Amino acid sequence: MRRILSKVRHQPLVPYVVTAAVVAAGWVIWRSDLETADRVASVGSFTVAAATLLLAVWGGRARRPARSLDEHQGALRAAVRQQWRVEEALRRVQDPMPIPVRWEALPAGLGGQDHWANVGLAAAGATAVEVAVAGRLPEAAAVFRRIPSRRLVVLGPAGGGKSVLLIRLALDLIAAGGPGEPVPVLLSVTSWDPGRAGFADWLVARLAADYPALAAGHPDFGTVAAALLAEERVLPVLDGLDELPAAARPAALLALNAASPGLPGVVVASRTAQYLDAVRGGDVLTGAAVVRLLPLGVADLAAYLPRTARPTGRASATAWEPVLARLAGAPADDRARLVGGVLATPLMTSLARAAYSDTGADPAALLDAGRFGTADDLAGHLLDRAVPVAYTEHAGGAAARTAARAVPWLAWLAAHAGPDIAWWRLSAVMPRAVPAVAGGVFGAVALGVVAGAAGGGVAAVLGAVVGAVVSGFVMVRQPLVPTGLPADDGGGAGWHRQAARLLRTGGVASGPPRPGRGVVTPGLVGWVTGGAAIVAAGWLSGGGAAAVAAAGALLLALFLDAWLDVPTDVTAAAGPLAVLRADRRTALAKAVVRGGILGVTTAALIDAGTGLAVAAATAGASVLFTAWGRFGVARAWFAVRGELPWRLLAFLDDAHRRGVLRQIGGVYQFRHARLRERLLVPRPEPVSSRGA
Repeated sequence: MRRILSKVRHQPLVPYVVTAAVVAAGWVIWRSDLETADRVASVGSFTVAAATLLLAVWGGRARRPARSLDEHQGALRAAVRQQWRVEEALRRVQDPMPIPVRWEALPAGLGGQDHWANVGLAAAGATAVEVAVAGRLPEAAAVFRRIPSRRLVVLGPAGGGKSVLLIRLALDLIAAGGPGEPVPVLLSVTSWDPGRAGFADWLVARLAADYPALAAGHPDFGTVAAALLAEERVLPVLDGLDELPAAARPAALLALNAASPGLPGVVVASRTAQYLDAVRGGDVLTGAAVVRLLPLGVADLAAYLPRTARPTGRASATAWEPVLARLAGAPADDRARLVGGVLATPLMTSLARAAYSDTGADPAALLDAGRFGTADDLAGHLLDRAVPVAYTEHAGGAAARTAARAVPWLAWLAAHAGPDIAWWRLSAVMPRAVPAVAGGVFGAVALGVVAGAAGGGVAAVLGAVVGAVVSGFVMVRQPLVPTGLPADDGGGAGWHRQAARLLRTGGVASGPPRPGRGVVTPGLVGWVTGGAAIVAAGWLSGGGAAAVAAAGALLLALFLDAWLDVPTDVTAAAGPLAVLRADRRTALAKAVVRGGILGVTTAALIDAGTGLAVAAATAGASVLFTAWGRFGVARAWFAVRGELPWRLLAFLDDAHRRGVLRQIGGVYQFRHARLRERLLVPRPEPVSSRGA
């Protein structure tokens, strides 16, 4: 029965809609006088021609041969490989060599490790054998393949190298794996709320959002992403468990355990203390081997830092040699021991490399007890240097950018944007009065002009009042995400499902429906109000026949609008710029479709002036009431206040290329959680970008 219902849901509705429209138009023409029938027939001819043209242009995607799951899996593997190769290059992981990241099995006394019999998938009564899981970065894939359960937890301190290890593991598994092996997909779990969505539902939504081709419909599973997951063709590699709220971490582990039997494996990374707290509040990750990253020693620093600095004249000698020589005597040197302790994490070592090796400054300053009396002082100094060094000329990027301009903008984002910097969520940070006023002004002008053109002065005043109230309400209350990012409602990505969502919410909701929300939503209010105005204008000018014709045109615009919401077949991973461009293209296409159909229909039924007013109002609403439209309002507001740059996406992309931010799907994140935390600390004086 479930399979039958799934097939019924995926049947195209266009033939039924067209049949109903033709029957209604025929009835109106038969019951009307000759003049009205002629006008209705003209409108019908136009709408049918418009529908045919648009379906021919936009429906080409639907006529393409469907990919098999094997082809989708191969395309996903290529997209993941390309995505993380680029990210690894931006992080300079291999330049000139990786930082020596090592790990060992978590000591049994800490209580975070499951029974080794479960890890080894031992039969009942069999002797449990502990798996050798210690290793170094080049051995990541080999160590993982030694784990029979294919479940691994990576623990370490902030900046301990967890993300670097996960990237290398994913790339090595792809490089050494065959076509039939599951694709390791690295995802951040910061957007997961285990209290609202199960792990499988969240994972399907994230896959479809980060890799748009996977949002395509599938006859048995709803989407290709769901089909790949159901067929165990995806290996989740999850970063940032520790960044979930403390109360959500135990629930997340329990949800992962519930979902694990349907997964070919799973990898989870977290800070050590947060994971152990979650285990005490919930459970261990069943069947998972747990490793913890080891601190870098003096030998590790000596093997890495000199190779990042230019020689000082003598062969292979660099400015790091005196510092490393002093660190070698750390047990008898308190100052050297403090510096060695700070540089024990890959994060701090990479920041020291950027601050001194890349700039040519003397790293001996790190040993100055007068400047850095404590470990926190020294770590804060390296974190403070991160942004200024990234915005020096040698770092490339937009030359006009300076640290003095970038630091306040980045600090604002750290304070207000949350862990995920998503451009479409900025409208939620504005005071509610701003979108309310923007929507109210537009609605008053748009509906006032339309009502005035159709019914005179009194109608204009009434239309302006109604338009202001409804548009302000929609702008404030309707949650949107860009086109192609699926709603978390369990639905698929077919155009008919998009139509159902459109009628329910007026767009793609940013989260699952909340209990008790009811059927009256901002999107529904907007559609009913605008549609009622157009139908009423037709009724007042041409009677029932014109009203029916207007309603038919409105219905056609609605279904074509839903057709345009189908995500494009993009194989590569979606980036923030690509998501914005796709949403902008869709918004403009909707403006043309809606405005053209409804404007020409109104012009034929009433007059050219009213038709022009309807076209302009409809096109404006089609842009304003989208994620891109509201982002434009938010961007203008924050730019005028000096809190963010006008060209915000260009700034974020530049910060990503400079290594300050990282890209996870369609959002940005600060590359290091400690850098984000440091930017929240007020600074009495601007940070200089010269010297150390």
